Amino acid sequence: MRSLTNFAPSTFEERGAAVAFTTPVLAQTRVRKDSRDQLEVLVPNLSEGRGVYVVPWKSLPLAFPMTVHDRMLHDLIAKADGCSPDDIRKAVLEAARCGLAGGGAVTAAEAALSDDEDQRLLINYQLIVEALKAVGLESTEILKVGLTSAAGQKLTRDLMMKAAQRLALEPKELYGRIAELALMMEAIGLASSPKLARLRRLMRDLQGFRDSMTDWATDNVSEAAPIGGFCAEVAEHTVNHARNVIGQFDQAMASFEVLLRQWETKRPQIRKASSRLSWLLDGWEYLILLWNDALTQDRYTQDMAVHDIFRVIPLLPKDEGRADQSTLADKLTTSHKRSVRAYVDWRSGQLDVDLVMRIETIKGRAA
Repeated sequence: MRSLTNFAPSTFEERGAAVAFTTPVLAQTRVRKDSRDQLEVLVPNLSEGRGVYVVPWKSLPLAFPMTVHDRMLHDLIAKADGCSPDDIRKAVLEAARCGLAGGGAVTAAEAALSDDEDQRLLINYQLIVEALKAVGLESTEILKVGLTSAAGQKLTRDLMMKAAQRLALEPKELYGRIAELALMMEAIGLASSPKLARLRRLMRDLQGFRDSMTDWATDNVSEAAPIGGFCAEVAEHTVNHARNVIGQFDQAMASFEVLLRQWETKRPQIRKASSRLSWLLDGWEYLILLWNDALTQDRYTQDMAVHDIFRVIPLLPKDEGRADQSTLADKLTTSHKRSVRAYVDWRSGQLDVDLVMRIETIKGRAA
């Protein structure tokens, strides 16, 4: 375990991706690659200290007691060797399906995977419709006969052949561009979609978190109020950045013919924006659910939830925001030393079973 350091990341990759551990002291800690391309985990604010401990991934089970679920998740992430938000989400859902975090987590994981599959089919269909519309072809017949039916697939092929001719592309190339775009857009979806895709839903929920936390901090006279105000401010900055990225996607979709024709130029921009949106919203889902749960409890529980959120709140990296949120967080910690506390008494070396159960309950509501 390396020495305690101040933590002010410059990039999302340096900040790391949040991991949905159920061990309280490790809940929402972040994993990243070190200078040797090895995984390491960042554990913040131990013993009410500043900054983070940086622990090699393979040493994590030796440094902290972990639940059985977390040991499985730890192994899955190590085997995958990737640490983007999408990589971590896949491992989290796989671990949750095994039932070690409770039946609620199994149900939530199955629902999330089913939603992913539905969104995959929906975005593919919508992009095909957009491609046909861009070149003036009618696509309503596909919907009538069904995209997955034999007749629907034949009709789609015929129409896509015509679309490819009008775009001066080989049919295989047109299909390839749409398939690649669908993969990048799966979690984002289109603004016109009848069902919001996962990241658009998460941005909407984050707006609700911002409003709720702002109202709570305004009406609260406890020492936790400034901390809640800071959390709302971080959410506000994140929402603004996410809204700008989604605006770029919607603008690109509005000029779909141009996007298809200039695919080689546009593809890197779409991929970069897709990755950036995923990083921007990484780690917020659990905190939103934690806060929603706290709002049904007494004021003391809400104060403690604000402390828990502050401990692991996804600060924007230096390169992403005008204000240095890490410096602001340090000042807040210093001025509210007594109220900004560690999540659990980690020095005892014992798992807090009540906290584990609380985290598992919240995990059961996550997608």
